[in-house]
Amino acid sequence: MKQETNNKKMTTQKQIPRTNDILFKKIFGSPKNSHILTGFINDILELGAVDVSIENTYNINAFYEVNKSPEIRYTQVDVLARLTDGRQVTIEMQVFPQRLFRERVFYYAADIYTSNYGKHALEESGSRYTKGERKYSALRPVYSICIMAENEFEDDKSIHKFRLYDTENEMYYRKKLGQEVIMLTFLEIKKSSSKMKKNVKAWFDYFNATDVAKEAPRYIHEACELANYKSLDDKEVAMISARQKAIDATLAREDYVWDEGKAEGKAEGKAELLRDMISRGKTIQEIAEFVGIGESEISSIIE
Repeated sequence: MKQETNNKKMTTQKQIPRTNDILFKKIFGSPKNSHILTGFINDILELGAVDVSIENTYNINAFYEVNKSPEIRYTQVDVLARLTDGRQVTIEMQVFPQRLFRERVFYYAADIYTSNYGKHALEESGSRYTKGERKYSALRPVYSICIMAENEFEDDKSIHKFRLYDTENEMYYRKKLGQEVIMLTFLEIKKSSSKMKKNVKAWFDYFNATDVAKEAPRYIHEACELANYKSLDDKEVAMISARQKAIDATLAREDYVWDEGKAEGKAEGKAELLRDMISRGKTIQEIAEFVGIGESEISSIIE
């Protein structure tokens, strides 16, 4: 009876934002849901993956230890997966804008690429390598997918893909046709468009918590079914609720602190907020555009 009451209580709570990092990792980072992850990777990257293995599997207790601090971590690599041929895919949810975000994404993708050096001496068919060469043969392409709740690029394109490619001669850097060294893919979910491929549009609808088309693949509908409180245990509910409150509080403070009817601290309160925004990676120019005051005034406030 008690369990039934708890379940009813969960179903009456508001919908969980699908950009919530804990919910995202539970759905895409659980081995039992690897078919959902495989479908997502194929829909976005078109890699033709048959199956993937998750290298940082979801575990609520481990997640709790890493995220004890109430401070919002703006970026995390939520899922690290490996395809059967050794290629790796990283997926992360980016909730807030972050200074030097693109540099950080490239750095971590390159770190994953080089970390494979010498680990898996995988030889190509019909080829023989020396001991030293086998260390380099272990290097495999890395694909990073960044799902962005806030826009990063100034154009109206919803997907951006960056790769190491000779555009003049139409040649990939690696000898094998179609293989990348590193490819960085950014999905700006606010820029959803009806012109997208059907499955891609369904994923954008999923992350925006809008209705997914009935003809979308079953694995996308399964993700929708899992993205609610009924799929969570009590510890997960508590963590997700706490995390979302912290995110909402951060957004609310940034959205409304400049309203004179809500800001109590006046000069000192503004200075504290500005320093906090700068510490989280925002430039003075970005803050000036956000709050609608001059850069020189911001500088004078925080001095």
